[in-house]
Formats: sequence, C-alpha cells, structure tokens
Amino acid sequence: MVSQNVNGRVLGVVSFLCGACVMVLEMAGSRVVAPYMGTSLVVWTSLIGIIMVSLTLGYWLGGIVADRRPEMSILHYIILAAALVTAIVGAAASPVLEALSSSVRNVYIASVIAAAVLFAVPSALLGMVSPFIVRLAMHNVLSSGGTVGKFSALSSAGSIIGTFLGGFVLISFFSSRTILFMVAFTLALAALIVRGGRAVLPVIAAIFAAACGFYYESDDMAREARFMATTEMSGEITVETHYNTIRVMERAANGTNLRIRILQTDPLGAQSLMYVDRPNDLYSDYTKFYDLAFHYKPDVKKILMLGGGGYCVPKHITATRPGAAVDVVELDPGITGVARKYFNLEDRPGQRIFHEDARMFVNRESEALSQNAQKYDAVFEDVFGSSYNIPFHMTTAECMKKIRAMMTDDGVFVVNIISSIDGELFSGIYSSVASAFPTVMIYPATYPNSSRVRQNIMIVALANENEPYRVPDDDYMASLLAHRWTNSFVPRVAAFTDAFAPVEKHALSL
Repeated sequence: MVSQNVNGRVLGVVSFLCGACVMVLEMAGSRVVAPYMGTSLVVWTSLIGIIMVSLTLGYWLGGIVADRRPEMSILHYIILAAALVTAIVGAAASPVLEALSSSVRNVYIASVIAAAVLFAVPSALLGMVSPFIVRLAMHNVLSSGGTVGKFSALSSAGSIIGTFLGGFVLISFFSSRTILFMVAFTLALAALIVRGGRAVLPVIAAIFAAACGFYYESDDMAREARFMATTEMSGEITVETHYNTIRVMERAANGTNLRIRILQTDPLGAQSLMYVDRPNDLYSDYTKFYDLAFHYKPDVKKILMLGGGGYCVPKHITATRPGAAVDVVELDPGITGVARKYFNLEDRPGQRIFHEDARMFVNRESEALSQNAQKYDAVFEDVFGSSYNIPFHMTTAECMKKIRAMMTDDGVFVVNIISSIDGELFSGIYSSVASAFPTVMIYPATYPNSSRVRQNIMIVALANENEPYRVPDDDYMASLLAHRWTNSFVPRVAAFTDAFAPVEKHALSL
C-alpha cells in the first residue's frame, strides 16, 4: 500500500545522490581494478558492460518490487544494502583481485569476472532505486510522464555531477578505496534521508564507511613513510593519479647485491626499473637501444622522448651526453611526481617536460616545426596504455608521418614495442613506420634470433633512404648492433590508420 504523503523533494535528493554514486562507483572501480588487470580498453569495456547489465537488472527488479510493495521502508533497505555492499567492496577488493589476477591469465575473462564479482551487486541495487522512486512519487496516471521525466532528469544530473566530481576532484585527492567508502557513506546518508532520520542502521553504516576510509588512507600514508625511511622495502607503496594507479617497490637485482626500484602501472609488467645507487645507469635491456640513435647520427643534439615513466632514458642521456637537449612528453603529471620523488628525476640543463597526450603534442609541433629549422635530431617513443599495448593513436601511419615531419632530414626514430616479430601487432606498427620512413630496421632487445618470443622489440627508422655505414665506437655499441634482425621480414598486417587500428585485438592475440 503506497503512502499518499511521500515527500517529492526527499525523493528528488535521493535520486540525485544515487545517480552521482553510480558514476563515482564506476570511475573508482576502474582505479581499483587497474593495478591487477591494467587500464586497457578490455578492462574498461568489461567494467562498463557489467555495470550496465547490472543496472538493467536492477531497473527490472526495482520495478517489480515497487509494484508489489511501494513503501519508503523498502527503498530505505535497498539503498542501505547498496551502501554496505560498496563498503565491503572497498575493504575486500585487493585480495579478490590479487587472487583473480594470479589464477586467471586471460585478460578478457579475468576483467569480466573482476567487474562482476565486485560491482554487479552494488550496481544492481542502485539500479533498483530509480524505478522505485518513480513508483513512490506517482499518484496520478495523467501526470506520469512528468513524474518519470523529472526523476530521470534528477538521476542524470547526479550522474553528470558524479562524473566530473570523480574525474576532476576525488581521484586527485583520495585513493580509490577511500572513494568507495565515500560512496558508501553517501548512500548511507541517502538511506537515512529516506527514513527521515529515524533509523539507526544508516548512521552505523555511515560511521563504518567513514572509519574504513580514514583507516585505509592512513595506512597508505604509513606505508609511504616506511618506504621513504628505508631502502630495504618490506612491501610497496601505491600512488593514485588522474590517469594511473602506480606501484613503487624495490627488490634485489638478479645475481647482484644491488637494489632496483620498480615502477608499475599494471601487474603484467614493469614500466621503469632503476638501480637505487646508480640512478643514471640503464637497467632494462631495451632502454639501452635508444643509444643506437647516436650511432646512426653521432651529432644528435635535440631529442624528443614520447613517454616519461620513471624518466630512466632522459636521465641517462643528460648524464652521459651533456650537449644533448631532451624534451619529454608525459601524459600524467603524477608519473612525473613519482619520478621526482622516487626515481631521482631532477631539473637539468637542456631538459624540458610537457604534460599532455603525446599525439596532441605531435599534432601541434609537427605543424609548427615543418617550417622551423630547429627540428628534432631523434625521436624516441615509449608510450604504453598498459604493459602489452601502445595507445592506438600512437601506432598509425598518420602519426608516423607527423613524427617524420618533426625531424631533420637525417633524423633517427626509435620506438619500443612489446610483441613477437611474428605477431600481428608488430607487423601493423612496422607497416605504419615504413609508410613514413624509407629505412626501417628491427632490433629484438633480449632474444635477437627468435621471431616467436614475446619481448621488447625496437624499431629503428631513419629519415634518409641510405643507411650510413659506421664502425661501432666501442664494444657497448657493437653489442647493440649485434642484435639487428637480419632474417627476412614481410609484415602480415597493413599499416594501422587513425580510422582503423585494432591494437588491442592484436596485442592480446600474441
């Protein structure tokens, strides 16, 4: 039996708050999953798809329950349940995701299961709210259209606010787990509003969510303090930025007493590794191949590095080649902050840092430099959306042509790809590079004689048609040159384009 004195303003506030919580939950969810599954299109698709399916189920169930028992007390318990489940997700997400990532290797399956296990129930419960509120507010069938429209608009307005609040504010100041507890706290307050302040359970739920958020935020700060106090790490620290969930950890270098510091943005690979006591030396094998630019063009003075990470390559260049100037383009200012704090990044003469999307920088500067004599002698690309694929817009023929336009007539372009030589991802990127550069060489970084092993593969492309022959300056350079792929290679995939670049599919088919 429906109450005839339902307060429309109360229902409007609750509709707005629940709409906002749905979007904040989705955005925080992507950050919760990222350290274990990555931030690829596959992960985002799984998260959005599961939440949409769950909301759809919630709309259907909410309508059925509302027709049978259109009571404010039932709405109260639905919202309270959503608050409690969201708080549980915030507390239990890490062990659940760690177990999934270690037991399910297929990223498609793992990301779908992760999204379903963590976010299906709270999303379904929040989906039940909207039809329930409309049913409670509807007293006259003649005005039903206006009632549905009003509360749909309020819920959508909440979603809009939640999107901007989550993306522009919350993620900048709070960890993903804390944001989940904030969502739980907000939902508990919404449940309290529904009962007019007469219920005790929402108050308890709100206090629980706030306490958990404070605990996890304090725990993150304590772990960072322990990290800064000693190089003998007992664990790791996590730093959340606008774009990434970053892990920083230490371990002993293989076969030595030296320690290395590691930066990870997803669990499938390390984005940067640095000797703690020798921060200007290169640890990762593939990073050393950027030095090939100085073999093919010894007078390199101006370099563009697309992708900063731990800034290992820029630090190495400015330390070993004082006359070289390096411009670094890094999307995430938070990555740069981590590099300054934990990877010995310092301001040095000739080094500039630009925080923006690499393709946007290339688009702008390629036009500006087309008539400018101050072009780049070398361009290095090491940009990854996750550990297994380059963002598609950095792999296309159009992008390569713009990079070529930024370079001198004898410039050198070096790009890092994680693939096998036989892989379709490598073939597509190779074709894109070859569409803009007349001379293209392949340098497998770890296994120079294998076409089937997935590894870092460096493409070295020259802007001029004739490859200059030069005797290597030293044994170091000779060892790099010895990795050159001399067997025949015919790409099996056409050049990627801005209109069609199935990078995710090819990367995951390796």
